Amino acid sequence: MVRNILIIIFLSLNSLKISSQSLNIQIIDSISGQPIPYSNIYFSNNNGLISNENGSFELIKSQLKENDSMHISMLGYKKSSFLINDFNDTLIKLVQTPIKLSDVILTNKKLSSEEIISKVVENIDKNYEKEFTENKIYLSRKSNSSTEKFIINKFKSTVPEINQSLIDSLLANLAKENNSGLETLAYYYRTFNDDIQKKIKIIKSRETYNKDGEVLESINKKMEEAFKNELKPDSYYKIKSGIFGGDLELDGLEEVDSTNTESIKKFQEKEIKEKDDFAKNQIRVINRFYNFLFFQKESPLNFILKPNKYIFSEPKIDILGNDLVYKMEAYPKGRGKYSGILYINPDDYAIVRIDFRNIKPVYNIKLLGVFVNIYQRDGKMILSKYDNEKYGLSYAKINFGQRAGFDRPIKLIEKNKNVKGRRKQNEISFRMDLIFDEKSITELQVFESRKISESEFENIKNKNDVIPDYLEEFTTNFWEEF
Repeated sequence: MVRNILIIIFLSLNSLKISSQSLNIQIIDSISGQPIPYSNIYFSNNNGLISNENGSFELIKSQLKENDSMHISMLGYKKSSFLINDFNDTLIKLVQTPIKLSDVILTNKKLSSEEIISKVVENIDKNYEKEFTENKIYLSRKSNSSTEKFIINKFKSTVPEINQSLIDSLLANLAKENNSGLETLAYYYRTFNDDIQKKIKIIKSRETYNKDGEVLESINKKMEEAFKNELKPDSYYKIKSGIFGGDLELDGLEEVDSTNTESIKKFQEKEIKEKDDFAKNQIRVINRFYNFLFFQKESPLNFILKPNKYIFSEPKIDILGNDLVYKMEAYPKGRGKYSGILYINPDDYAIVRIDFRNIKPVYNIKLLGVFVNIYQRDGKMILSKYDNEKYGLSYAKINFGQRAGFDRPIKLIEKNKNVKGRRKQNEISFRMDLIFDEKSITELQVFESRKISESEFENIKNKNDVIPDYLEEFTTNFWEEF
């Protein structure tokens, strides 16, 4: 009898242990108490399941770690998350997320694509901020370039140290593929008046350091030393390639003499110029995004300003975030290069997002041994309302791809400012046959945008003393503290 009682106790305890590892849970509406069928349940270990028609599912804790989390989501409801270690409930109540309905939808009034575009144009000035603004931005560019062909032949040189073996070494150590990244945090100041220069204050920047550059650095130093040994003080190289030509000043080969005031001044001026050039380049990259905005006169995404050049699909109602939007596709009639998908707020007829892609090469030229083919430019642009209740660019992404090549003879002829005629000046000649492919992804994130006065804008000094920190790779979130 005692033995039977012990067996019953053992089985009961074992049953309790098993049940503690398993929970039958039901997902219900927080207001009505009704089950929410076919809800999504997913865990931090990337596994997941779906509740049944009664909103129920079984949670087996033994299959999860104590620090794992569980997430419940369903269209029309706010997502809920729980730590597995702390969760012992049998009911999960989801809170409804209200979906904003526009007057157009409520009155069941159906507008054509032409009518919607007309209303977008009417409301451009009211919807979009075009005055002076300060924009807190994060800019990122990741690129990959691959060399398909790089041949240098017919090489001749009167500089002994710059010879065929050095060129062979250069080509042997040249990487076939290179990856690089650049990230910048900054305040960017602009107005949509094209006559006013944009301004930037760079906070910090970083760039991945290419290890292949270390291999080539020693070769580069050899070439610099050879140039310095052979060039006269007032000499420079003139580059010739058939009808192409230009002067190559080699002042940058000078070493800095710490006892020479003039030498230090030159170095400091060069450093200032390097920082200034970097800032100007970042402005150019950011400007490209803003110049792509659909209401800019020269924008290639001129779906709205030149609607006669496009065929538009019938408007559909879609959900973007928690808002209802009109969704229309635009396709060029003639020689247009871009198609697009437009998302339009039916309350104020503001375009809040554009997805675009090129359907023809953006640029394609082949002339005198040089060719450039820009075969890809696609991406998206998202516009959001800021504190001034007007829309501004909040996110943009452009994917870019180009293939280019150069197959021409090149001559570097030493010229001297104080010596007339050739007079046995040095000369290097060769033929270069180069083909490369480059792909890049550039992203712009605008954290904040506020309207400023013209006087504030004018008082902002375009002084930048930042150049990128060079790293082997990015391992941290660069803009988290921003």
